[in-house]
Amino acid sequence: MKNATYHHRSGLCRLGLILGLAAIAPLAHAVQVQPAPTDPDSPIRLSSNENAFGFSPAAKRAMLENIDAGSYYNRNNITDLINQISRRENVPANHILTTAGSGPVLMMTALAYAEPGKNAVTTAMGYTQLTRRFELQGGEIKYAPLGPDMGYDFDALAALIDENTVLVYICNPNNPTGTLADPRALRRFILSVPPRVLVFVDEAYLEISDTPFETNTMAPLVRLRPNVLISRTFSKCFGMAGFRIGYAVANPAILEKISPYHMGAPTYLSAIAAREALLDTQFMEYSKRHYQEVRNYVKAEFDKMGIQYADPQGAFVFFRPGNGLSGDALRDAMAQHGILISGSRESGVEPGSFADWARVSLGNMDEMKAFIAALNEILKS
Repeated sequence: MKNATYHHRSGLCRLGLILGLAAIAPLAHAVQVQPAPTDPDSPIRLSSNENAFGFSPAAKRAMLENIDAGSYYNRNNITDLINQISRRENVPANHILTTAGSGPVLMMTALAYAEPGKNAVTTAMGYTQLTRRFELQGGEIKYAPLGPDMGYDFDALAALIDENTVLVYICNPNNPTGTLADPRALRRFILSVPPRVLVFVDEAYLEISDTPFETNTMAPLVRLRPNVLISRTFSKCFGMAGFRIGYAVANPAILEKISPYHMGAPTYLSAIAAREALLDTQFMEYSKRHYQEVRNYVKAEFDKMGIQYADPQGAFVFFRPGNGLSGDALRDAMAQHGILISGSRESGVEPGSFADWARVSLGNMDEMKAFIAALNEILKS
């Protein structure tokens, strides 16, 4: 890619394949990581961006304490969660809509805004859940090319906006590239978008980026601009993917527009757990620290091996294995070693443009050492 700058160093790494999965040492406040609930011989799953470091013990206790009330519908649990989110985001409660994960927010927005003759603007090599549904509803997707370092090119995005544009979608950090937008450039871009065009910023992975969350989040713009929507999930930093909790932050008029397509709120227990997870800042720091640790380990090993990669700021690393190996071929070879990864996940580019790239999710340290050992073996064969 001629307009991208990659981390690229050379060397060799020799590690034995690690077969067992060990728990990460607990924190002082009794965080105990448990292995994923799979069969002993199941593959190591580094393809789904799941949190290998567990979830808040406070959230677990809250669920156990309230489980006997599971035969009843929600009472004030969703309201309590919304009020806690409101305090976190510093917006009124009527600016919050809770959902079963953040995926429904993407789907609801596509359903509400897409129609024949209208278009959405996004970047190539981005997350496709919203854009696929937008196209299925008859809308057009316009892709801007990747910018330097495989990041966002906001000038290119702005140039694509026309009189038929109803939506701009930005996943930050991006997926699958993992790159994080410069917050000042992103903020300037959002403020330049015509008020009639919705700017959707998907911040699913933002809590685990290297730089402070408060510096990078665009949520404060919701109070300033009525055309901004932010989505968040409890599936990544909070480690609660199986409980299905997410939410949108936006002006009430936007929430009213997408609400006819609401697919349901979090469950009774999920709402209770999510509220406690927001209060457990110690676990959030624990999760972020371990994500950064394994991310830095993978980067260092890739540098030794001379493997190119995009600067990772999410729960995964997008990389080019080299040796003429395609992403799909590497994915298949990794499966033979009992490790699941993703292929190139191309979107908005000429087919094959990123055929020799792959994405690996971040697991715990033992899982990532097993991945590196298998990668070394595959590249040598």
